[in-house]
Order: sequence, then C-alpha cells, then structure tokens
Amino acid sequence: MRILLVGEYSGYHNALKHGLQQLGHKVTLVGDGDGFKNYPVDVFIGSDWFRRNWFREKFKVAWWKLTGRNLEDNLRYASFRESKNKLKDHDIVQFINSNALGCEPAVELKMMQWLVANNGKCYLAACGDDAEYAQYLMNDHQGYSILDPVKKDVRLKPYLGHTYKYLEKGYQENYHWLVQHCEAVIPSNVDYAMALTNQKKATKIIPAPVQTSRHELTLNTDLSTIEIFMGINRPNYYKKGIYYFEEALKRIKEKYNDQIKITIAENLPYHEYINSFSSAHILLDQVLCYDQGYNALEAMLKGKVVFAGAGNAYKTYHAVDQVPVIDAQPDVDYLVAQLVELIENPETLLEKGRQARELVLEMHDCVKIASRFLEVYN
Repeated sequence: MRILLVGEYSGYHNALKHGLQQLGHKVTLVGDGDGFKNYPVDVFIGSDWFRRNWFREKFKVAWWKLTGRNLEDNLRYASFRESKNKLKDHDIVQFINSNALGCEPAVELKMMQWLVANNGKCYLAACGDDAEYAQYLMNDHQGYSILDPVKKDVRLKPYLGHTYKYLEKGYQENYHWLVQHCEAVIPSNVDYAMALTNQKKATKIIPAPVQTSRHELTLNTDLSTIEIFMGINRPNYYKKGIYYFEEALKRIKEKYNDQIKITIAENLPYHEYINSFSSAHILLDQVLCYDQGYNALEAMLKGKVVFAGAGNAYKTYHAVDQVPVIDAQPDVDYLVAQLVELIENPETLLEKGRQARELVLEMHDCVKIASRFLEVYN
C-alpha cells in the first residue's frame, strides 16, 4: 500500500513509517519537524524564515496578538500547495492530530480537506493533545492530570496554552470534522484511551511504535555513584509536573550528595538529547501521566530505570501485572522515597533496567506495531 503520514512529534510517525516500510509498504511523511526537535520528514511543510531574524519574529508575534492571524501560516500553506503532487493518491492517509501541520484552524482545515479528498481511507492517531482529550480533562477526568497546575494557580494557564487552545471553537470544529471523515481514531496510550471511552470510532490502544533497533542497551555497571538524569522541554515544564521532580531532587541532594550525580538538560534537539543520558542509571521523565511517552520508552530501551506513568490504570489497560517503571505520582514525599529505595539498593538498578528494555521490545517494537496498524487499515 501507499501510505501518507501527516504530522510528526516525538518520533511517532517516523517509527511507524520504519515499521511499515519493513513490511513492504511505501510511506511518505509530511510535517514541519516539530520545531527545535527537527524530526526528519519526507515533505517539509514549515518555515523558519521568521525565526531566523529577531525583528521578523517579534513582528510576527505582535501581528498575531493584534489580529489573531499567524503570518507564518502563509508560508506553510504556500509550501503545502507546492507539494501537492507528492501528497495525493495514497491508499491510506493518517493524521497525527487535527492540527498536524501547526496552522491556525482555517488554514489547517483547507489542507485537511484537500488531503482527505485526494487520498484513500483516513485515520486519526490519538497520541497528543487534541480537542476530545482537552474536553475530557476539563469535564470528566478523575484524578491528577496535566491541567493540575492551573487548578492550583490560574496564572499558569498560559503555560498550558497548547492544551487549552483545543477548547477553542475552530480547533473543536476541525477535530470533529476530521473524526467524521476518518475510519477510526487510534489511541497510543492510556491517557488518550481514557478520553476516548465514549468515542464510537476509537480502537483499542495500539502502543506507540519505537525503532528498537536504533537503541542499544547501555547499562552503567559502575554503581559507586548513582547518576540521575532529567530532561526539560521548557514549554512542557508544568504540563509534565517537572517541579515535583525538582523538589524531590533538592531533598535527595541534601542527603546523598556524595553518592549521586544529577544531570539536567534543557531544550535539546532530539539527536543530542538521546545521547545525553547514556551513562544515567535513573531517568525522571514526567509525573502527570498514566503511561510512558517517547522519552521514557527510549530510555527504557537503553536500560534506564524510568519514572513515568505505571500505576493501576496502566496495568488494567495493558493487561499486565507488573511493569518495570517507577510510577511517578504528584507527591514529593513519595518520589523521594522511591529515589531513596533505588539509591540505597543500587544492585536493583541493573535488573530493572534490563526488564524495562524487554518491556519495550515486547510491546512497542515498530514492526510489531505496524502490523497492528495494518490490521486496522484492512
């Protein structure tokens, strides 16, 4: 089959593309590379013209605040129109999101309509913020969520603007239009499956695909100093509950300063980030979640003990009894206790790391996952 994958962040569509290609399908990926992360795409729909110049970038932001229009959308749409011959006549078109190409709703809708009209069956992946997920978090979700910071301090709402924008009329309408024209909505993990409980087109979870062959086991067998790594993508600081980790690390450092090494990296391009935690024993990923995201999965493949979502909801949805991940709950005392347990029993780190790798190989290998997508497509 000829398959068009629309949009990319976190490496989701790149991994799926690799798996589908291994199974003999022709795959084209279109997107903007997700900003500074610079993920590879086959057809680039984006522009850094404004960002290359301080004045142009400031003017773009000022114009957006005054008019609500993003000048960069004109460049993106022009790039899209020039690429139309590469984006048509596919058997399958799958969108990573209802805002997959990052434009304001009116422009995004024109591109989605063209792609749906000029290709075969349409599918939507649920693997990030979208309208149904944001609505669910606002109205129905029980327990902690990525919106907790705003519930505690409404002044933090601008820091979660990417999530709240999907509550706006244009984004809501685009999402429901796309769902109406899709064969199915495919959740990638527990967080998004929760939001799709009442969505009739939702499938069961198909876990996020990972190119497992790209990541070797890199266990640090020197346990004389326990290395703890935390990566921060500053725009997602509150959304991921990084402040819980920071407070926990502060307490840990006071007690175990001579026994640990803490490394914190911020806003790194993907190729730098993935190599930055090679010697770590422990990786702190995110708190306000119920499953593991890409940073966690790729760290697990390298044999790291990861703090991420791994509680009862995870075990229920994935039908497993045990998971070699430390369930990261929004409780500093709890996080400190979990870190203390690992630091004082360092011999457990290597076995947990091996188990973590095995979990990803079993549940997330991109060829296995691609096979499951093909079952849905067919």
